[in-house]
Amino acid sequence: MLTVFIVGTAGSGKSTLTASLSQYLEDQGNEVATLNLDPAAEYLPYTPDIDIRDQISARQLMRKYKLGPNASMLAAMDLMVTKVEEIREQVNAFEPEYLIIDTPGQMELFAFRGSGSMVVNKLAGERSLVLFTIDSNQARSPSGLVSNLLLSLSTQYRFQRNQYNVLNKSDLLSPDLIDEIISWVEEPQQLEISLQAEGLEAELNLRIIQIIEAMGSTSTPIPVSSLNRSGLDRLHAVLEQALTGGEKPQ
Repeated sequence: MLTVFIVGTAGSGKSTLTASLSQYLEDQGNEVATLNLDPAAEYLPYTPDIDIRDQISARQLMRKYKLGPNASMLAAMDLMVTKVEEIREQVNAFEPEYLIIDTPGQMELFAFRGSGSMVVNKLAGERSLVLFTIDSNQARSPSGLVSNLLLSLSTQYRFQRNQYNVLNKSDLLSPDLIDEIISWVEEPQQLEISLQAEGLEAELNLRIIQIIEAMGSTSTPIPVSSLNRSGLDRLHAVLEQALTGGEKPQ
């Protein structure tokens, strides 16, 4: 089984990607299970096979203990650790080839809080990876893209898992702009020129570019659209490679 954690900032399309990717994998004849780990989700574009809300609800915690939205999410995240073994039993009952995990909308509470790392470590299993979703609207400018890549790097550092970046909602961008965004990552000199054109400080730009270069080829975002299903075949290739332990797809 390959465990796939879908992580990203609020509004980056994690749940929609969970829905489209799981459906695509099923259409290819794979056994897939979906797990929702967002205890505050009001609506999901898919019906999760396993849902943390059946055990922990941020809204109920808010009412019961008179907590604010953030405090209720913190409490829910900490409680989630106590439910991991039960969740694993539910997952094992499905015996999926792929377990697609939709993570909380408030990424910082999941990625940067100790309980989030504990949940990832307990659910990861023998084979796992992270898909970091980048909202296409935030990647239109060089500084916006760089900000997301740095968040992606922080997430990878926290979880210590193989990670790939996904340029989500790519249907909102023109093909030329998608090519330009990818070139900013693959051609550091072009990114430096574009950042300087935004008026950003040159020395800081250079240091950031060196960090992005050190991230390697997985920092190059894979354009994906849940609307027209473009890019899902490339994601499938990445997942297949991780599942079988073969060479990384080009």
